[in-house]
Amino acid sequence: MNTQQLSCFVCVADHLNFTKAAEELFLSAPTVTHHIKNLENELNTLLFIRTSKMVKLTEAGEQFYADAKDILSRIDFAEKKIQKIVQNDISFFQIGCTSHEEVSSLQPVLKEMRQLYPQVYPRLVVQNYFSLRNQLQNRQIDLMFGTREMIQGISSCSFRKLRQSATFVLLPKDTPLEGKEFLTLDDLKGDCLITLHPKLIPFQNGNQLQEKLTLHSRTYFNIMCEDIKEASFLAKCGYGPAILPDFYLPEHLEDFVVLPIDPNEELPVDYGIAYHKNEATNYICFFMKRISSI
Repeated sequence: MNTQQLSCFVCVADHLNFTKAAEELFLSAPTVTHHIKNLENELNTLLFIRTSKMVKLTEAGEQFYADAKDILSRIDFAEKKIQKIVQNDISFFQIGCTSHEEVSSLQPVLKEMRQLYPQVYPRLVVQNYFSLRNQLQNRQIDLMFGTREMIQGISSCSFRKLRQSATFVLLPKDTPLEGKEFLTLDDLKGDCLITLHPKLIPFQNGNQLQEKLTLHSRTYFNIMCEDIKEASFLAKCGYGPAILPDFYLPEHLEDFVVLPIDPNEELPVDYGIAYHKNEATNYICFFMKRISSI
């Protein structure tokens, strides 16, 4: 297995088209096909379903995609790290986020950092919290945003609480529930609920809301999404209420009625920054201090 094979695989997976992937990689289509076949032979499994009309990832291909992309990202970062050592004037600040909504909130702080620390370049790593947790533990990222539960058990890391998170329900504009102060799951009984995959929200023992959502899914049809934008889009289209923590709420909410879940139905969830203990790097300390004040 080599980087050329991985690059071909990731590019074909992104486009689901061998010709477009070949054009992007400046290779011929037969060369891309050759690399993919060699990779499939090495892994002893098919990564793509190919017909004359379509290209689709197999289940094995879907599982391998995140790992392949992560490997290429690490190689790219390693190359940049070597360049930094050679040039001795650039630092990379690796920030882990579980959603693009979190990334958007960083703009004011990063603008300030650009002025104060012009030699520091942020690297925004947007992945699920399982992956970010491992990267934080292995010191592949400097810090990550998330809940206290996301980093539970990592003795080498500390957690700084930014706020107590709350859960909200996104409803279409024509909902009869508009005007309510809070919602309970009883208010949503019988609805198709749109929830997020556990890889985005860790299970919290004793959380009544999560337990009720599990029971609801055993009785009614629910939709589980692996992407926040997908969840909010389906809610806007009327497929059901989307239940999201506040740190995953879309930036633009004008198309929704947004109502909080009754706080009596859920345990308090601390949201903040997980970082390495005894962190003394000046720009990281500035970032954490500044983000805490927003």
